[in-house]
Amino acid sequence: MRLPVKLALLLAATTAFPLVLATAYTVPQGREAMRNQLDQIYAQDARALAAEVHRTLVDKLDALTLAASTVSLGDLDPEARLQALLLIYKETRGADVVGLFDANSDQVGGAIHFSRLQGELATEHEPVDDVGLTAYANKVPLAGALQAGRAIGPVYVLPDAQGRPIPRLVLAVTVMAPRSAKWVLAVEISLRGLAESFERFRPGERGAAFLIDGEGKVILHSERDLVFRQASMKDHPLVKGIQNEDLLGANATVPLLGWKAVVQEPADEALRPLRQLQRESLIWLLLGLLVAVLLGFTAVRTVTAPIGRLREAALAVTGGALETHVESHSHDELGELAEAFNTMVRGLREREGLKLTLSLSETLELAEVLERLLDSLGRAVRFDEAAVLIKTRQGMDVIVSRGPRGMEEARRIIPSAAHVDKATRTLQPALSEGRQMLALPLIQRGQVIGVVCLESMRPYSDSEARLAFSLTQPAAMAVENARLFEQVQKLATLDGLTGTYNRRHFMDLARMAFESARRFGQPLSAVMLDVDHFKSINDRYGHAVGDQVLRALADRCRAALRSIDVLGRYGGEEFAIVLPGTTRHAASVMLADRIRQRIAESPIATDAGPVPVTVSVGVAGMEDGTLDPGELFKRADAALYEAKQGGRNRVVEDRGELVQKPVA
Repeated sequence: MRLPVKLALLLAATTAFPLVLATAYTVPQGREAMRNQLDQIYAQDARALAAEVHRTLVDKLDALTLAASTVSLGDLDPEARLQALLLIYKETRGADVVGLFDANSDQVGGAIHFSRLQGELATEHEPVDDVGLTAYANKVPLAGALQAGRAIGPVYVLPDAQGRPIPRLVLAVTVMAPRSAKWVLAVEISLRGLAESFERFRPGERGAAFLIDGEGKVILHSERDLVFRQASMKDHPLVKGIQNEDLLGANATVPLLGWKAVVQEPADEALRPLRQLQRESLIWLLLGLLVAVLLGFTAVRTVTAPIGRLREAALAVTGGALETHVESHSHDELGELAEAFNTMVRGLREREGLKLTLSLSETLELAEVLERLLDSLGRAVRFDEAAVLIKTRQGMDVIVSRGPRGMEEARRIIPSAAHVDKATRTLQPALSEGRQMLALPLIQRGQVIGVVCLESMRPYSDSEARLAFSLTQPAAMAVENARLFEQVQKLATLDGLTGTYNRRHFMDLARMAFESARRFGQPLSAVMLDVDHFKSINDRYGHAVGDQVLRALADRCRAALRSIDVLGRYGGEEFAIVLPGTTRHAASVMLADRIRQRIAESPIATDAGPVPVTVSVGVAGMEDGTLDPGELFKRADAALYEAKQGGRNRVVEDRGELVQKPVA
């Protein structure tokens, strides 16, 4: 807006302001606007409650699925299956009953439940009597689980010891049974925790929140009778999404389940502040008259004050105060001048800041150097999405990214973009066709070592591209140093043949896991694994084939481990594994023997053809008297020696007990 127009409007506002102010606070649309704002708030609250419901049930279903996939229930004898179900019972927090059903709805073994639990699990447990067991058996979503792999059963209500209605449902997942059949693992959980969350959530003094299923039946409600009867509320106006003069609120659908979380509050209570606001409108009108008088005196000052601030800021920058910033909220020539001044000072400040950052970043990790580069760059050049690509042996790879797109999406899209390719070829900043994406090459010794990619909703100008390019180039040396440092670190910790941790770094990680387990009283197990007759493989096929066998064996071990488990090459054909949070027996039965079977069942493909390989495994668990991880591995190594002496291709615990007979 030009200055003459601005001055004319400003003088007119001096007289018109009181009338505009009075109208703004008395128009009838104020009530509707307030209703809309409240509806948006209630909609956010309803979405939050729906998300909590979804997260609670999906987390429990995911935990049940993970537990079921970890244990092959169909391969276990009844006693071992009972122990596995007890473990699943404890791992699935909030579980009340756990049982197995075959495809004919017949129960496999007995249902597992306790009348009481101790400790932390007691807060999420609901006692189950014979009536509850009957209800549980009738509510297992057998068909849905068999068809889809996992399912959530319908909600049913049973009273607790105090007579309060507690909604419950059954989670079910399929597991493999003998002879390639399928069983259904069914776990009943209570929704007490969700009921307490809905009870605590109370908008206003008389508001409430409730939950209904896909048929409109009440699941959670502050009125117990409605919960007991599972009354239908499908005709409730807020459930239908209909505006109501007496109620304010909103509903949100729980993803996947089709349930609805509803938040409501009486309209007269919610809109009470509006009536108070209308009573105060007269006072605002009087204040408006006073403001109108003051506007006349300040009109000229409004124009001249920004010029004075710019002059003072320029003198401050001349004196070396690069942190100077001129505030401007206008869009006229003075606002443009202030913005240009701030851009200039920001560029000077960022140049100095980058020098300091890069001087400190030479000893930092690569990702940290790149994050700090984006921090500095973001203060000088706007962007909504950002990613930094670094050159590797396989090509350009995204190391850090920012924005809603995410790392995986950035890795899929950005490296092959046309403007990135142009920046790499020309060694100059490159813009996309719509000028909304900017690629800035990082150049070191005449070679592109990486590309900084920025994306904004508004197109980039050529001046912004040049500014960004000038700010990123000093970072190229720091990035190269960090990249080389990362490569050196990787070579120092990994075994060059198998890609597992070398022995020195593995023992460092083992000591950390040992100290953590001892401090928090958690179980810890160690596994020692050795290739049977490996010397014969080398003698018969050659060392190159032997190396291929070791690499394939390491890959099969990694595939069977969790993300928290640590695998290392202990020496020669011997590998070691640290299993945090795992008891000795669980490590033997559920992991070590599974690895042994995978290796024994399938020959390893090599340049000399398939090579059958077996391994012997020793397992030891941390005990109260275990002094250090070295002692733990000595016991595991002793168990490994016993497995070798016992005929190989077997797993032995450190107490000398044979866990699994060798494959025929």
